Amino acid sequence: MQYGRKILYCDAPEITYENVIDVLRKAIAGHEENANEIDHLIRYDAGEQEKTRIKTYRSDIDNWCVDNLANEAVEFWLGYLWSNPMTLVQTDELEEAREDVIAGISALNRCYRAEKIKKKNQKLGRFVEIGALGYTHVSTNEEWKEGDSWFKLEALDPRTTFVIRSSYYIDQRVMLGVTFRKDNKGNRFFTCYSKDRRFEIKNLIEIENGEIVSKEKSIWGHDLRSGEENPLHIIPIVEWIRSYDRMGLFERQKQEMDNLNLLISDFTNDVDQNTQAMWHSNDVEFPAKKIQLDDGTEKEITIKPKSGEWLQTFTPQDGKTPIVEALAINYDYPGMLQNIITRRALILQKMNVPQRNDNSGGSTGVAMSDATGWSAAEMAASKQQNIMEDCKMEEVKVVLAAIKNSSFIKPDNPLLKLTISDIQANTNRQKTYELTVKTNAICALLGHGFDLEMF
Repeated sequence: MQYGRKILYCDAPEITYENVIDVLRKAIAGHEENANEIDHLIRYDAGEQEKTRIKTYRSDIDNWCVDNLANEAVEFWLGYLWSNPMTLVQTDELEEAREDVIAGISALNRCYRAEKIKKKNQKLGRFVEIGALGYTHVSTNEEWKEGDSWFKLEALDPRTTFVIRSSYYIDQRVMLGVTFRKDNKGNRFFTCYSKDRRFEIKNLIEIENGEIVSKEKSIWGHDLRSGEENPLHIIPIVEWIRSYDRMGLFERQKQEMDNLNLLISDFTNDVDQNTQAMWHSNDVEFPAKKIQLDDGTEKEITIKPKSGEWLQTFTPQDGKTPIVEALAINYDYPGMLQNIITRRALILQKMNVPQRNDNSGGSTGVAMSDATGWSAAEMAASKQQNIMEDCKMEEVKVVLAAIKNSSFIKPDNPLLKLTISDIQANTNRQKTYELTVKTNAICALLGHGFDLEMF
């Protein structure tokens, strides 16, 4: 049975220097399980798809062919859903456009562009679509120069980043955001953010930053330190998910894709086996000749044909008919090819990847959109968009805090007046197929005598 990535919980009402290591140690096993699953899915997308069967017949011919539908689906969704980063617009609830809000949102979008959001959006999208989880980290730009963004944003690897949620509070709020790195000696250095503190922890046993808060040592002999103040007073690591089952785009279809690889490999092996066929002969008399060995003796050998040579047979005197034929298994090649094509199309359909051409018999308009899978793709994208826009707004909360924490920003800057209630996320997708649908609908209305000026 398949499950998505685990949610990591803690039951502490507050994260302090006294319990942060204990909370981290209890969550790390669940994170490592998630990280191993994500790493496997990333490798699978890269084409590292293991054999599902050991070949016993003609083991000298063993082609394993990978038809990487996982990567095909990921690349489609990165283009369709993630090619245009979400922009920020004025919320619909505002009765009238306020100049300060408009100016602030415009400046905020410019900051995102200065942070190369298009490139970072693709990095984030790949992690989210493949492994179901992605993370962004926001901080104040302490090296700001004219034309730069007042905040820094990075997309983090979910194999080294996670958040711990609360089982104490009913809203399951994020209590701790964690990212870590390893050095060449195997030491792990964790950076952990609570709402008010930042802790630098080494190897799950020692807080390395902040003031010493006690003369007593820890059970490992280290000083007890307080950590440092989190200047944003909000957890700067934001978790992104693609769905609440927390499963990757192609995760449910892995077994079907493995089966497709096996079908294609078997088909390829059969072609190869027929090309390098074993020959079967019956009642064939091959000519013989004598050769002289090094010791001076003679030996009689049978002359058998080599690859590419002519083979001439003779009917022996006893009337038997000689037979020379390839030893092969007869497959229904057209049926097998059709099975591969059908299986392939069905897997892509389950991952909501539209067809590349119209196989619906020349249909147009809405019928073509439905038949080729674009309507299903748009429905799936709209569902995922609802979740992603909320993740984006969580990120914007941190961005506004980072901007207000900047010492470079001027007091009259409209960004300082922005609140989260002034802003909403706006998703733009390439919907060229909709133009065809709408054009056909207009033509049909005009053909039936509708006056479009009435609408």
